[in-house]
Amino acid sequence: MAQPDNANNPAAAQTALVGVKLPDFWKTDPVMWFAQAESQFALAKITTDETKFHHIVAKVDQSVICHIADLVTTPPATDKYDAVKKRLIDRFALSPENRLERLLGMHDLGDLRPTHLLSKMQELSTGLGVDNNLLKMLFIQRLPANIRPIISCHDGTLAKIAEMADKMVDTVSVQASAVAASGKESVSTAENELRSEIDFLTAEIRKLKSFGRSRSRSASRTRFSTNRQSQAGELCWYHRNYGTNARQCRQPCSFASKN
Repeated sequence: MAQPDNANNPAAAQTALVGVKLPDFWKTDPVMWFAQAESQFALAKITTDETKFHHIVAKVDQSVICHIADLVTTPPATDKYDAVKKRLIDRFALSPENRLERLLGMHDLGDLRPTHLLSKMQELSTGLGVDNNLLKMLFIQRLPANIRPIISCHDGTLAKIAEMADKMVDTVSVQASAVAASGKESVSTAENELRSEIDFLTAEIRKLKSFGRSRSRSASRTRFSTNRQSQAGELCWYHRNYGTNARQCRQPCSFASKN
């Protein structure tokens, strides 16, 4: 029966137990996940097949473990870890055809930096025999249109081109942020000026309305006073000419009020 790693060294066994901290299984990239797991095993000095097997089984979730259920319930006598590794890579790794399809179907930079995009494209192209010039062309096509012509003239390696693209994208982003901030300040200033003009015009209109109402009241009082004076002191034509002998009277006439 195989002995567990560090069986005769409790301190080393405790270090191995703490040292192995595998991330959640990467369904989109099982090859790299197992590469990281094996680096963890090396650091923790884990070498036995059974220990590595149980670390993997303990880490995968229900959606993954169902693909290795037979290996978990009835483990092979030897090479348990290799059996689990091969099964999960076969089930989740992209086929060469799918990787080529993804490589050719990538549309633009998106949220990635150019160097990150290149790394992803290089990973997809591994083992596909993609020519370096073709990969360069595909990479440049996915860069922003405003930097593409400059990058196309660069004769350096793909890595150097990607680094240069990083700097250009960062510069454009900073400039865009500055322009946006300046635009916001201009809009804010214009809004403040417009608001001040509106407040001024509103105050002037209120003054004009108030003055108009005052004049209207004054004119009304004047007309009322004139009418009253006319009504109190003016005689009609008949009484003005015939006095008490007038046979008729036309209003307004103050003759009756005087008698």
